[in-house]
Amino acid sequence: MAQSLELLLIQFLMPDNDARRQAEEQIKRLSKDPQVVPALIQHLRTAKTPNVRQLAAVLLRKKITGHWAKLSPQLKHLVKQSLIESITMEHSPPVRRASANVVSIIAKYAVPAGEWPDLLPFLFQCSQSAQEEHREVALILFSSLTETIGNAFQPHFSDLQALLLKCLHDETSNRVRVAALKAVGSFLEFTNDGVEVVKFREFIPSILNVSRQCLASGEEDVAVIAFEIFDELIESPAPLLGDSVKSIVQFLLKFAQAKIWNPTHVIRLFKSFPGWQSTNPTP
Repeated sequence: MAQSLELLLIQFLMPDNDARRQAEEQIKRLSKDPQVVPALIQHLRTAKTPNVRQLAAVLLRKKITGHWAKLSPQLKHLVKQSLIESITMEHSPPVRRASANVVSIIAKYAVPAGEWPDLLPFLFQCSQSAQEEHREVALILFSSLTETIGNAFQPHFSDLQALLLKCLHDETSNRVRVAALKAVGSFLEFTNDGVEVVKFREFIPSILNVSRQCLASGEEDVAVIAFEIFDELIESPAPLLGDSVKSIVQFLLKFAQAKIWNPTHVIRLFKSFPGWQSTNPTP
């Protein structure tokens, strides 16, 4: 199957619509067989062009759910190991992110079943790597995994908060800081523990700092994440924003004055301000 699948992946990426349609039909047929999993893994790791490797990962993400339970323990180990290698050794960022997406899907089944005990230690190690790419993809995974295995993070919540705060202060990489900001938003959406939410109070200055940098570089959508985080914080019974309200409003005004602003974003953010003010009165 591996050889025929490789040709189909290449054909799928051709600009010719008829050729692409034929390849898609053949891939759908082959995908019914669980052996498509090792075949896709092989192309993810060995295909010469990044586009083919990325496509292999995208297809694997779509098909792995239906086949995972049917795979042998040896094959499951091969899949997990190959994905870790892709995340840490792959040079193409789109391929790394596509592999990370597959990890998120598999983790939904493997982690609760005790089949992937090394995943979280790997992510903690990766997030402290000297390589920017490793730190970024680990944070992306922390963010996406909260949607599938958030409960698995609860015993490690304090360590995760310390890690996220450190990454928000990353001195060398804006990509890492942005990934950390997104991860903070994901964890706040997940946790319902008021005690844990209160610990995010100290994140506010760092969140504002990253958001200012993103706004200055034209990354408006990233800056909006900060306000989504603040909206999550005001839902806590504790007044978490406190003295930071003034700084937040000043940034909101700066955001509204920026030439790149999106009216929909600014209107939504201003509408949320009364909630901040009433929930977090300033002295």
